Amino acid sequence: MSWQDTIRTLPAKALRHCHDSCLLALPAHAQGCYDRTVSRHFQRRPTLSVKLAWPTLCGAGLLVYAAALAHSQTGRPKNIQFPDALGDHYLMLVNTARSTQMDSLKLAQFDRSPYDAVAVSFEDAYGAAPVLPPALMQPQIANWKRATSKAIWPWVYLNRMIGANAEEGNPLTKVPYFERFQGLDLDGAAGAQGDFLQIWSNALRLARATGVPGIVCDLEFYNNYKAYDIAELARMRSETQDQALSQLRQLGAKMAQLGAREYPGATLWFLFTGFTRPDYRVIDGKSHYPAATYIVEGLLDEIQRDHLSLHVLSGGEVGLGYCHTSVDDLRQAIEKRAATFAPLLEKYREVLELAGTITLWTDRAAKKNWVANGACGSSPAATVDDLIPYMEVLFRAYRYNWIYGSPNGGYFAFQATSAPRFDAAIAQAKARAYARNAGTPVQVSR
Repeated sequence: MSWQDTIRTLPAKALRHCHDSCLLALPAHAQGCYDRTVSRHFQRRPTLSVKLAWPTLCGAGLLVYAAALAHSQTGRPKNIQFPDALGDHYLMLVNTARSTQMDSLKLAQFDRSPYDAVAVSFEDAYGAAPVLPPALMQPQIANWKRATSKAIWPWVYLNRMIGANAEEGNPLTKVPYFERFQGLDLDGAAGAQGDFLQIWSNALRLARATGVPGIVCDLEFYNNYKAYDIAELARMRSETQDQALSQLRQLGAKMAQLGAREYPGATLWFLFTGFTRPDYRVIDGKSHYPAATYIVEGLLDEIQRDHLSLHVLSGGEVGLGYCHTSVDDLRQAIEKRAATFAPLLEKYREVLELAGTITLWTDRAAKKNWVANGACGSSPAATVDDLIPYMEVLFRAYRYNWIYGSPNGGYFAFQATSAPRFDAAIAQAKARAYARNAGTPVQVSR
């Protein structure tokens, strides 16, 4: 998401530091969901530049896509029952909502929206305080439930176990907790991995206790974007690359086991997985994913190996992006992503599914920071109403979708002066996408 959405209270100078040093070279709005939108390293921007010519996709690549598409229409796996609570389509709001900032008035406004759920974090992305016990979180949700019938998904940040990188100039990392280790706390020696896994477990326990389908997980390396590079991560930790890769996969396996223990049948909704970046780093002629992807790989392998009852969604922040230069561009991005994921969807056919994402803006005048640049900045859609066809395509392509509601697009989902216009546009897109005469949805999520 985007740094700017998450740290709007910081001085302008600090904001510039955050934005300039973030993102995984995906899309340029590198400000992850922390309105951070997309790391510049990962750069989850618009549409990842997948180097596949369109004519090529129409040929051999399109055959792969067709296979994935055919599989998507064969129904759900027999051995694992995905949560019925998600239904045939599900829409979530992600806008850096924090439990400390939520109240009944905001949630009452959100209750009027066409969303099914909102993601809320109880532990901040840069939090370093002792881990909150579920007993302190459940009363909050119980109180919120008096104001809304929408599902409230706990949101977890991997950043809790990522060490600071002073070179990136992020002022939020300048605390002893993050400065006491390098890269990721993969061996648990700093105690940060233990804290993260406790937060992960607590979120699952909370989701189960409050009756929501699962949790949201953000894998963005806000503290240290260089650590996405497996060679850099190994160097930071004074380990071999093979050791670092093994530990990343082991972390994913731990997350899977904890997930199955705390909430059998849960949905683990990752905002991105990075599988569309197989050549993120080429070392000695060998291609490597971003480091975060190996965590998901370890998690998926563990789920499959032990037949754990967990459902994993890859959110698309990196593989799809938030913005597109045209509706056709979005369609092509969906098809390219399907082709790239086809082997993985087959390998993890009873576990993995694709979700879609998009960001919205009021009008051109409201766009700033990352929304005013890249594919978002060059989009021909002048207003949120012009984005309805984009949402319609997205909703017909994926059963599960999330909208990144960023203030950098003038979208304030909990404010009565902003939300209604967006709610109306979203509702119209949903009505079009799910209308009986709209034909069979072109689902590529499985």
